[in-house]
Amino acid sequence: MSIIGTKKLHPRAERLSPIAERSSNTPYLLLWATGVVAFVLCAVAFVLWGIAGTPILFDAIVALCS
Repeated sequence: MSIIGTKKLHPRAERLSPIAERSSNTPYLLLWATGVVAFVLCAVAFVLWGIAGTPILFDAIVALCS
């Protein structure tokens, strides 16, 4: 019998729960809100690009960053 790949734990070591288990306090609402905001910003940028071309996007970025 081979012991390759098996780990021996100290007798007093506690076993850890699997990483894939979900915690009950995961902030899914915050993740969804961030995703929705990112999608809306991309949609607005796409519409502005289609209406006025790239100069309006560059002007908006310069106005926001300066």
